[in-house]
Amino acid sequence: MAPRKPENEHKVNSFRPFGKIASHVDPMVLWTFFGLFLISAVLLAFQLDTREDCTTTDIVLSNKQHTSGKAYTVGQVITFNAESSDKKRTDYAWEFGDSSARQTGAQVYHSFNKPGSYMVTLVSGKCAWNKEIIIIAAPAAPAEARPDIFPVIDGPGEVFAGRPVTFTNKTPGAHTWTWRLLQDNAEPHSGAAVTYTFSSPGERTLSLIVNGDTAHMVMKRITVFPARPQAADPAPDPGFAPPPPPPPAPEPEKPKGPTAPAVADDEFLFMLSQVTTKQKSAADFSRYLCDNLSARVLLNDKETDNFAHFCSRIYGKKKFKIEKVNLIKDANGCVKEIRIMYDRKKVLGIF
Repeated sequence: MAPRKPENEHKVNSFRPFGKIASHVDPMVLWTFFGLFLISAVLLAFQLDTREDCTTTDIVLSNKQHTSGKAYTVGQVITFNAESSDKKRTDYAWEFGDSSARQTGAQVYHSFNKPGSYMVTLVSGKCAWNKEIIIIAAPAAPAEARPDIFPVIDGPGEVFAGRPVTFTNKTPGAHTWTWRLLQDNAEPHSGAAVTYTFSSPGERTLSLIVNGDTAHMVMKRITVFPARPQAADPAPDPGFAPPPPPPPAPEPEKPKGPTAPAVADDEFLFMLSQVTTKQKSAADFSRYLCDNLSARVLLNDKETDNFAHFCSRIYGKKKFKIEKVNLIKDANGCVKEIRIMYDRKKVLGIF
């Protein structure tokens, strides 16, 4: 039997924090959580050490160009500056929002080709800055001031009713004209000249506007008198009849030159072949040549001769072969030129 403990003796238990948890959790899990905590602390410290301050840089435009609320025009060159108090920051890249190529550098120049609103972005490291640029169309060139034109209406101031009258304007530099009579239902007319026929007498007022300049409209007062009766032509005397004009004298007949009987080219060729056989001579052709035995002869389109001499050359030359004859005649049928084609091979030595 075990001895009995005294009444004042109490059981003493040692206190261990998380003792119950540790008794139920694997120690490797605890070490894993502890390792992850250390890694997170190191990464946080690294990020805090490498963090960039983006508040030290801003996009600034050239002071000469930019004023508050000003918009730029198409084609205007704008200077963009990256103003920064961080001297270590040197890598800058610019994007202009108009599909143009990216530019680099602390100061760049750019112009926009179309009007609109563009967001310009500056990138450096992990920082980015934006600035909106308003581009408007370039103002149109002021229109050239036209010199004042003071037109003048050229035309009579007094006319007769029923007779057409023309009014003109010859002002230098005028290219449009508007004519109008200052009366009811009057229609305007255009052109440098206008013609009116007034049906009744009275006073009329004609206005003219040149080049649409109503400030320099000119007016002309016209007085229309009653129409004058036209004098009738005197009636002819029935008892007097003018003599008829004499008939035209006949033209004298022109003297006609000698005429020649008709002769064909083939017939003339046959007659020339008879010269080579001594059956004919140059005199037999006189009536066809109108007694002009000196008529021109063209041989093979190269050599020329007169007809009498040509006949003497071929007289009795039976080997002379004429292939073609072409006669040139005048209006009376006289042969003025004979064109002869012959075979040179067969007559070698004759000519």
